[in-house]
Amino acid sequence: MARRGTGAQADQSMKTAFHSASELKQLFKRIGKSFDAVQLSPGPLEGCFSILNLGSMCLLEIRTNQRLLLNGERGDDCMSFCFEATGIADEHRLFNQPIAPYSLNGFRQGQVESHFQLTANSTTFLAILSIRRFNSFICHSTEEELITQLKTNNSLQITPAMHAQFRKKFENLLLNPPLTTLHRREATNHLYSSFLIALNDKHNVDYITFAPSPRQELVREFIDWAFKNSHNDLSLDQISESLFASRRTLIQGSKESLGMGPMEMMKRVRLEQVNWILRSTEARANENFKTITQVAQHYGFHSRGHFAKAYQNLFAEAPRDTWLKSTNS
Repeated sequence: MARRGTGAQADQSMKTAFHSASELKQLFKRIGKSFDAVQLSPGPLEGCFSILNLGSMCLLEIRTNQRLLLNGERGDDCMSFCFEATGIADEHRLFNQPIAPYSLNGFRQGQVESHFQLTANSTTFLAILSIRRFNSFICHSTEEELITQLKTNNSLQITPAMHAQFRKKFENLLLNPPLTTLHRREATNHLYSSFLIALNDKHNVDYITFAPSPRQELVREFIDWAFKNSHNDLSLDQISESLFASRRTLIQGSKESLGMGPMEMMKRVRLEQVNWILRSTEARANENFKTITQVAQHYGFHSRGHFAKAYQNLFAEAPRDTWLKSTNS
């Protein structure tokens, strides 16, 4: 259940649980971000999503007990600073590249696409901000040369002490949201300054060049393609042909980045789509689905037994139980 503040704070902060990747997708829509999401590790999903709207900047905290993948577009005038807070980032990926320990990530300007993985049992913080406004702050601080770094790099290795300082800043703001427009503006400018200090600290930080390999980029394209074609029952040869790639390259890239082959990943995407339909009475009504079998067949599951087993293995509950929860809520 969502928990909001009161009075002037009511529309500024929110903390809510999510129990599926598709629910997390819906939460991102609240801040105008259209991301597809899929659960990569099996088992019940227990997550928490916190938002703090500072006006020209939005802070997020995502806690998850399962490995998740998010893919979409963040928009033209959008950049982010994100970091894993608990030191559990073994499977964090940014454009299929592992992130470095104690790093700020995702700030490359001009990068419209968004593609990242979250490690199971991790906490990730994100600051989402306007490129235009942050660049104006940089220019006001007479540090214009930093803009070139922000256009060519996507990650920054920082010190453990600096990493801890960012964690405390984000935790304190999310726990104690500023109540007035003035205080929100002051918090935004303070974070701008903190990011600027990190970007400009040549003795304690190292930029990490944004350079995903062709195979890693292929996997991002594959995930985007998979969601757009999740209702089509296609072979590996057909998928490879659609992506202008060889079977071998797609299989290797998928296993390296996702820990599974492309056909298994396609099944995860289709199961995720089914899971959302079963969770949402509104989604079922929009598609005029009357039975679980109709939903499963729409997403390419024609064997009832195979579908039920695959669904149970991923989400740790039967499709019928998911359906009943939505009708009883």
